[in-house]
Amino acid sequence: MSHVAQSTHENRPAQDGGNGLRPMSALGIAATFIGTTIGAGYASGNEILQYFVSFGLWGGTGALVIAGVLFFLLSAIVLKMAQQLRTTDIHRLVNPTSSRIPTWFADLCITASLLGTLVIMFAGAGAALDTWLGLPAWAGAALMAAVCVLTVLGGISGLVKVQGLVVPLIILVAVGVAWWGLTHPGAGADDVASLVTSSPLINTWWMSGILYVAFNFQLAYAVLAPIGKGSSSPGTSLVAGAGLGAIGLVVMAGAIMAAMGAHATLIGRAELPMVELAGMVAPWVAAVYTVILLLAQFTTAVSCLFGGVERIALLSPLRDVPGWLIAVVTAVVAVLLSSVGFSDLVGIVYPVLGYAGIAIVAMLIATWILDRTLVRRRAARADRA
Repeated sequence: MSHVAQSTHENRPAQDGGNGLRPMSALGIAATFIGTTIGAGYASGNEILQYFVSFGLWGGTGALVIAGVLFFLLSAIVLKMAQQLRTTDIHRLVNPTSSRIPTWFADLCITASLLGTLVIMFAGAGAALDTWLGLPAWAGAALMAAVCVLTVLGGISGLVKVQGLVVPLIILVAVGVAWWGLTHPGAGADDVASLVTSSPLINTWWMSGILYVAFNFQLAYAVLAPIGKGSSSPGTSLVAGAGLGAIGLVVMAGAIMAAMGAHATLIGRAELPMVELAGMVAPWVAAVYTVILLLAQFTTAVSCLFGGVERIALLSPLRDVPGWLIAVVTAVVAVLLSSVGFSDLVGIVYPVLGYAGIAIVAMLIATWILDRTLVRRRAARADRA
């Protein structure tokens, strides 16, 4: 799960789109979509392990197919709705009613997603530094938190450029390690699913595919909407971009799933299974992978901290509290919560966010259906006139 700094506040993309976002090709849309979705949780391998590998070959493949179809449909809907309505306002896209309750619910879910992902990134950094340097997990989490707070207070204008470099590196190294894992399979196992870490909140493969999209897509709205609003390309180009993005995500996730499944006896219970798999290639590959993973965790954590602080500061009792104090307290609380452990947090927080995200997905689809119905009615009245 990856969040760019610009996507942490729904009003920012609207401003960018209003200034005339340059039209993007289908390939450009796909690359942006993939870059938004692939992040530190993906690169660590823990997401893929719990959402796909834990259900075995056929169950995991089925979950991947469901995820791919949903990624395509939802991204295409957001892109086309934003283009037709000329808006990037997430509340307009996911609220099919005149009530403020859906808007409040969406805001709550996005804030929870930001803060929950922040906790997971700190836990992941602690696990990475523990594996690589033997640093206690709490110390690694605290170190990452300190760097993130200083970055937020000093300004994060260059963060998007850093993420633009990190995401291609994640894709290159993760797919490369996965390819090695596939071409050098480990000891076989009759029941791969029993050898890997799994989430206690996901019991079926089909629900796993739905939840994977639901939690990953919550903040993708804010990245896809400005693309759709600013696009003058025909709708077919937007749909093609959504399709290419979904295919890319499924192919890469499938390669990683197959590679980890081939080595489940050795890495199935690891906190950072892809780092462990990289270590089988060579120690220096594991070191490179860990550095890239830490960079991915850093960019995601800073984005989440920045967005979370912005939203917390809007609460009435905290409007007079200095921003630096909110940032520090938020980071400290996140470090304390990260002590639960990376794997456990991925298996609990992400599914909870996913279940909440299902409601947002349902509201998005309802809004899309309602808008299409209104358009048809207007067209019918125009024809009669």
